[in-house]
Amino acid sequence: MSQLRHPVSTCATRAAQWKMWLFKVFSVIYAVAVCASEDNDATTYSYRESESTAPPPFEPPVPVLERTSSWSDVFSSEKVVLECKATSSSELIITWKKDGSPLGSGPNLSPSPDKSVLTITATSTQDSGYYTCVVEGKKKPSQTKESGPVEITVYASTPKPTLARDSDFGEMFPGESITLTCSVDVSSGWEYLWHNDQHQISGVNNKSYTINSVMTQNSGQYYCQGKRDQFLTHLSESTTLKVIDPPTPGLQLQTAWKDVFEGEAVEFRCHVVSSTPGWTFTWHRNKQQLQNNPVEIINGDGSSLKINPVRQTHKGSYTCKAHLTSRGVNSGFSSEVMIQVSEIPVPTLKLVTKWPDVFPTESVNMICEMQTDSADWTYAFYRDVTEVQHYNSDKGRNLSITSASTSDGGNYSCSGKLKSRDVYSTKGSPLNLHVYAEKPTLTLTRDPEYDVMFAGEAVTFSCAISVQSEWTYLWYKDGSKVTGSSDKLIVQIRGTADQGSYTCKATRGQNPAFNTDSSEAKQLKVQDAPTVTLEQNPAHNLMHSEDSVSFNCHVNVSSGWMYLWYKDGSKLDLFGSKHNITSVATKDSGSYNCKVKRGKVFDSDNKIKLDVEERPKASIVLLTGWSDVFSTDSLSLKCEVKESTHNWMHYTWFKEGERIDSFNVTHTVTPSNDPDQSTYTCCAHADERPLYSKSSDSFKTKNLLLKRRVLLSISGCIVFGIAAVLIGCVALRVFRKPNGRDDKMEEVNLFPTMAELKITDVPCPLVEYITDASLNAPAKEEEEENGTVCSETTPLPITKQEDQAATTDNQETTETNGGLSSFLK
Repeated sequence: MSQLRHPVSTCATRAAQWKMWLFKVFSVIYAVAVCASEDNDATTYSYRESESTAPPPFEPPVPVLERTSSWSDVFSSEKVVLECKATSSSELIITWKKDGSPLGSGPNLSPSPDKSVLTITATSTQDSGYYTCVVEGKKKPSQTKESGPVEITVYASTPKPTLARDSDFGEMFPGESITLTCSVDVSSGWEYLWHNDQHQISGVNNKSYTINSVMTQNSGQYYCQGKRDQFLTHLSESTTLKVIDPPTPGLQLQTAWKDVFEGEAVEFRCHVVSSTPGWTFTWHRNKQQLQNNPVEIINGDGSSLKINPVRQTHKGSYTCKAHLTSRGVNSGFSSEVMIQVSEIPVPTLKLVTKWPDVFPTESVNMICEMQTDSADWTYAFYRDVTEVQHYNSDKGRNLSITSASTSDGGNYSCSGKLKSRDVYSTKGSPLNLHVYAEKPTLTLTRDPEYDVMFAGEAVTFSCAISVQSEWTYLWYKDGSKVTGSSDKLIVQIRGTADQGSYTCKATRGQNPAFNTDSSEAKQLKVQDAPTVTLEQNPAHNLMHSEDSVSFNCHVNVSSGWMYLWYKDGSKLDLFGSKHNITSVATKDSGSYNCKVKRGKVFDSDNKIKLDVEERPKASIVLLTGWSDVFSTDSLSLKCEVKESTHNWMHYTWFKEGERIDSFNVTHTVTPSNDPDQSTYTCCAHADERPLYSKSSDSFKTKNLLLKRRVLLSISGCIVFGIAAVLIGCVALRVFRKPNGRDDKMEEVNLFPTMAELKITDVPCPLVEYITDASLNAPAKEEEEENGTVCSETTPLPITKQEDQAATTDNQETTETNGGLSSFLK
């Protein structure tokens, strides 16, 4: 357990301890002073007693002066550190000298406590000199030893670096390299700081600063500064670095046209706007560099390209590039110049007057056309191989012959030459010009060429000329001009005023126009209307079905008519002047009319009413009755026309479609004349219309004969069957075998009554009977023994009447013994 002390007592304790410590210090000082005084007295005494016994002076070691700082030549504010090294077992006293004189003190001198190290902060050139250090022993007597000198140089001013560059190009281009070198000629141990536009470049302190691939952002003012510890030199003079993109060359087409023709020459020039000399150029077509060759000529520095002569392979896009080969600088492509190389066009000679066949005194105009702008060309015209200058004195593109003659005929062609360039075309395809000696002939035709025309019809006159070209036609009627200019004149006939004599002429050209002679005349005869008549043959108003009738439409004059047929006002799809109905029917009844058409429709003067009734039909009746079928071999047939009061005179019979020699109203069929039982039809005839009836429906006699034979056969079979049964019964009775067994098997009652079953408790006889082994014996043996035949018709034994009168109370009781039930009541 610690004790608690009062603060006042603690302070008193500490004061007492200080007093004790001071007492001890003063005691030690006093003792040292007493001892020191005793020694001095003793030494003095001994020295005074005899000088020959004093010890020799102390010889210290020779000190070594070293400069521990980096540089001996310094600038103001830099420091130089000198260290005086002397090895001795005794203590030494070190003093410093400058230029042989003791070094005083100053604010720029900082010795260490033992004065073995001296730090000099340079302030001016007065700090320059030779510095030494002197050592001496503390015990006397002692000798002194001085070190070798160390020279210190202090410069009066701060140095300024010199900045140099390995490239003096005023302009540099991206991708080039440059090295800047900074040097301080005074002293050494420098590192360098680099600046670009007053911004220090970080990470660079070498004497040289290299930019391997300059870019435009490297442009600016560059300068450097030396550094040694904390001392900085002045900034060097700046140098300017200007980095620009290579200039884009300009491409100029020296010739005045971009569209050139084969055989011409074309020249280009490439240049750059740059203060840097020494540019050369390369040429490219469609981005592929061109090489100097006899056709594509490139001058020494490549600033010019001339192509002579130009061919189709020289068309395309031309560009150039500029190169500063000595510095490895390449520009981009210049702007493109597109050159189109065309074949020299071949002129085409065309007729302006549009007809190559010319008649005397006619004018002819031709024009020479080029595929390019025709205004840039002059033209020459040739007939066969001779140039015809008198037709084209102004060298224009038109050739005119004002009045042609036979001597002007021939093959004409033309050629062209560019007005401002020496480009000549070849001759075009020849154009044949034929000059006739006589006028052409005309042929006038008329369609249709009917002798007589009617009002409402139209007629077309055609004027044909022996030489086809651009003709205009003139039409005349009875010598007077009528309207029309084409080679056809259509006359819509309105009446007899349109009849007369028609002619034509042909004309073409202008100033003056060329006219042919008149054609031969065509006559036109006009009447008002034709007469149309409709006739019927035979001319009966009432017809019967299957009759034939014919209508004939007749026109009194001329020809070329189209016939139109109508029934009850509706048009029929018929052609020709006759309408034949080979077998009329009731649907053919109606009113018939015809019209004729030849440009205009003309109606007939009359209409014919036709009535058609159904023709009566014959039928065959069997006169032989059903009972007579078995008593006779012949059938009697009758032909009659029902629902008709007509007086029928005779009849016609047909067998299998073949007519037979029978004209009576009846016809008998016998096996002799009809062994095959054929099919019969008939029809009736009269002396007045209708002259005959329709054929009857077919009647087949073989059906009746077949029924007869079938009945006879069935009757015979029944009689024969009854006779056979009777004979068989008699034979069975006569020829039956007697029963050879003496004792007959007792007949067993297979169906006892319910009463019997209750009285006796025995198995059911039916069960015993069924299971009896004797049942398994062959039936044949039983037949032989019993002498009887069994069949499905043999009745079973029936019990007695009293057995059947069993008690009715047990009718529904089922006997389970034996598994059978009795159905007896």
